[in-house]
Amino acid sequence: MALRGTLGDFSLTDILQLIGLQRKSGVLILQRDDDRTVLGFDDGMIVSAESSSRPAENRVGSLLVSVGKLTEPRLAEALKIQKQTLQRLGHILVDRGWVDRDTIKHQLALQITETVFELFRWKSGEYDFRPDQTLEWDREFVDPVPCEHLMMEGARRMDEWPFIERIIPSREIVLKPTGAAGQILSTSANPQEAQGSIYDDDIDFGLIPSDPLIEQEAGPKVSQRERHVLRWVDGERTVGEIADLTELGTFEACRTLARLVELKLVEQARSVRAEGRGLRLPQLFQATAPARALKAVVLVLGIFGLVCTANQGVRMLWPTVPDLGLPETATPASLLGRSLGFEDAALVADKARVARIERALQVYFLHRGGWPGTLDRLVELELVPEQVIVDPWGQPYRFEGGPFGYRLARGATGSDEPFPPGALRAGGPPGPSESR
Repeated sequence: MALRGTLGDFSLTDILQLIGLQRKSGVLILQRDDDRTVLGFDDGMIVSAESSSRPAENRVGSLLVSVGKLTEPRLAEALKIQKQTLQRLGHILVDRGWVDRDTIKHQLALQITETVFELFRWKSGEYDFRPDQTLEWDREFVDPVPCEHLMMEGARRMDEWPFIERIIPSREIVLKPTGAAGQILSTSANPQEAQGSIYDDDIDFGLIPSDPLIEQEAGPKVSQRERHVLRWVDGERTVGEIADLTELGTFEACRTLARLVELKLVEQARSVRAEGRGLRLPQLFQATAPARALKAVVLVLGIFGLVCTANQGVRMLWPTVPDLGLPETATPASLLGRSLGFEDAALVADKARVARIERALQVYFLHRGGWPGTLDRLVELELVPEQVIVDPWGQPYRFEGGPFGYRLARGATGSDEPFPPGALRAGGPPGPSESR
């Protein structure tokens, strides 16, 4: 049985019903513009789902890191092992005891169902079912999903989506908690237990009327799921990020957030990310009026200093250029930087970057039993971002490892200068370096 056509003539529900009833195995390819999704079937049940917008392996790994169930160094090590052995990422994580089996199975199941449910919202596209194509799927970590279940759940979601989208129109919007949300989160998760002993409930069996003098909990009643989602709303994360972090999926997270909006516990933040980009409005336009005024003054002073420095440099090359008559004390850029506190900020950033590099060196030492040849190696293993190994003055940090420890120095001191005096620190996991 070969199926090929457009979703306008044959809906996804019809396709799934036909494959499920005839208990077919094979691959269903759906294409819409640049979006491509491949569903795998075994005996009429869905066993895999790959989407161009949802790469399964990398997405599962990144989600485990986001929710705190896996560290970035371990993910980097697992991906490296995967390239060498061609093992599945889930098997590597479980075999090394870094993630438990149930967590991997839950993430893969969520990945499959979320990919399929997104297809129900396609209004157009082409499909191609290939029963003769062999399929390899992870039988140890994936439980086959019946098509009937997905069709029923998909129909329910399609009925509810229009109402949800009126409140949550996109995964890209940013929500923030209201003042009432803090009061909700600060209360006990089980108010009944907070009001009295569990033995009191056993003795009176609910026949004794409640004490009218006990103050009732103020504010709207929220479920455990709503309370769980509310904890992730911070005015910075998008709806899509909250859906991933709560491990509920897009539909359930959006439905819960819509309910929280109706309860006036969350509202849309002033900073909304641009569609398809991780951008926000400039901070200057998000601040209060006094803060905007202060930032404007700092901006004007910065422009003034640049004009002073530029005029001085041009007159050094062409003395005939007229002097703007600006005060000499304002011309040096370093003086302007000190006056605005930029130098102090750079020193704070320098300490933070050095501390982060040293933490990465500790992780590297524990995993490899030695020091990297250069700091670029830390970037290759994704232990630190590339910008961290460059000091705030634009010079790469200098690093030297040896049999008894390492030395780390600020690059701004000059790449040709020798390292500051001082012995290498003792071997083993490094502590803070003594020289900068």
